[in-house]
Amino acid sequence: MLRLLIGTGALLMAVGFGAAGWQYWQSRPTMEPVATAAAATANAPAAKAATRQRWLISPSGGLIAQDDVLAYLAQDRFVEGRTVQIRLQADLSDLLAEGEKLPGVEYLQVLADIRAPRVGEGLCAVMRQSLAADCAVNRARVVKDSVDPATGTALFQLELVFRMQDGTEETPDLAAHVLRTRVAALTPDPGAAGFASAGAALAAVLAATTAACAAEDVGKLCRPMRLRLDWAPGLPVEAKAEIGWLDPLPAGMFAAPPLTPASGG
Repeated sequence: MLRLLIGTGALLMAVGFGAAGWQYWQSRPTMEPVATAAAATANAPAAKAATRQRWLISPSGGLIAQDDVLAYLAQDRFVEGRTVQIRLQADLSDLLAEGEKLPGVEYLQVLADIRAPRVGEGLCAVMRQSLAADCAVNRARVVKDSVDPATGTALFQLELVFRMQDGTEETPDLAAHVLRTRVAALTPDPGAAGFASAGAALAAVLAATTAACAAEDVGKLCRPMRLRLDWAPGLPVEAKAEIGWLDPLPAGMFAAPPLTPASGG
């Protein structure tokens, strides 16, 4: 009988909280797959393809991986390669709607699983206040066995996708430049000012990313490509930011000719 009651309760919880989960899946950002992007380029007129270059060169002369190309260039939409990976501890009460109360201990995991996307919504607001024109929660889940009924907290793993705000700097001739990348690490001490919450820590990471792009040895059109943040109260914050920028072709390297179809082909 006890198992039946618990099973029935879990089902009701799933139904009750499921509306939020369904709304989340319905609102997930749509992203253009790499294969679709490549097909669209192949079918586009030659003149349009020349103005919408979809390849970049590395400093060694090789082609940059397509995921990195899209993460850097495709700022008109969300793409899989441009993400913010966040692992953080959050209060379960933050998952509740107005007027709701936390359920019994046996249902806290269900609540955390279904309402996990809510944890990321506030962090997207931080992104928009800084460098992002738009942001969305792409994936969100509670870390297995991390729900702590005693403290009313759990660990969550989030993935945000974003696109950059339109800048004033014009895009140079991509065929005459190489893409350089750098990973900047940020590891402040526990309790450091400005890191009291996950949102504050993310804001600090974004500020550090902007500062990294302003370094003297960084070239044109610097953009963040991937960010990572690991935050919990009273523990060291671990964060990394991968930035990319354009430098002129190195000495001895020449601009690639336009990629146009062969005559008669």
